[in-house]
Amino acid sequence: MQERVGKFLRILKVELEDLEEDINTLVGLTAKRRQDRAITEYVHMENISLLKQEFAGIKKIVDELDKVELIEGETFPDFISRLKQRCGQTIHNSAYPDAVCIFVERKIDKVAEYIRSKVV
Repeated sequence: MQERVGKFLRILKVELEDLEEDINTLVGLTAKRRQDRAITEYVHMENISLLKQEFAGIKKIVDELDKVELIEGETFPDFISRLKQRCGQTIHNSAYPDAVCIFVERKIDKVAEYIRSKVV
């Protein structure tokens, strides 16, 4: 079980780091839209602010993954449930946008499904 959780956490980190890259891409696209005058300066700044907050929230979760440990006797589904709850609490306590929880939970579900189907 420890090996399964270790693989899960390593893959999840990669998925979340990929999500960080996606957000950075959106920052660039927002700047381009402003430059092309497709959006106002106000909308641009609001978008950038939100994207930076989302990035920071995801980064916080990635950092928190190093502190996650398997509780003795815990099943994989219980671990996943506890991890989702911990991530949600971290995001809430840090006042990051609620969307970060949705992004992270989707990645957790994606990786958990992969681990369930591919890893013995």
